Amino acid sequence: MVSVQSVLHQVPDPRGKQGRQHPLTALLGLILLSMLSGRQGMRAAFRLGRRLSRKQLTRLGFRRDRSSPCHATLTEMLRILDPDALAEALSQFTTEQQYSEGDETMPRHLSIDGKTLRGSKDADGKAEHVLSAFSAALGQSVGHCSSRGKGFEIPDAIRLLEKIDLEDMIVTGDAMFCQKTITYLIVEKGGDYVLPVKKNQKDLLEEIGTAFNEPVFPPRTMARTATTRSRTN
Repeated sequence: MVSVQSVLHQVPDPRGKQGRQHPLTALLGLILLSMLSGRQGMRAAFRLGRRLSRKQLTRLGFRRDRSSPCHATLTEMLRILDPDALAEALSQFTTEQQYSEGDETMPRHLSIDGKTLRGSKDADGKAEHVLSAFSAALGQSVGHCSSRGKGFEIPDAIRLLEKIDLEDMIVTGDAMFCQKTITYLIVEKGGDYVLPVKKNQKDLLEEIGTAFNEPVFPPRTMARTATTRSRTN
């Protein structure tokens, strides 16, 4: 079994060596505990920390000679934390917990898709575009990365898939992901894929159409085979 603290240890600490009053894993553990308890915001996490006993704070990783972190400490830490590194660590924890049971019947299916986040416009008026890998078995995303939007989703998809364990996985997605670079990467990492082919792959679409239109056993071949069998009998 993988512990939450061992996964949080993988998140790089962006703070300088000076002023580290609390371990990063303890701060993240408190925030995670607050969110799982149904609380919202850093002030709620701060208040939760003040209500915890010394033994509970120690279990989270806080030092015995320090009080729980204040609201500003939690806010400033999140402001400089790498969100992709945290998301990758939590996704890894979720995936390993679910698949460590050894259930061979559990479907290992990943669907990659890009979405524009509503209400995420920056100062220039541009909305954030995110590419995600969704696990049907877990019912949640197991990886994501920021994307530069349409036209750039192919290299972003490669960057996303490189970070995910694709062993025995079946990857699906839109027709835009039907590219050699993506399919080669999936196969190299031990997975397989089911991708639609549309007019963006004109030559491939025509070849597939030709293959389905031509019978596997042409009529002449079948007639010759039948005649040979009748003569033999």
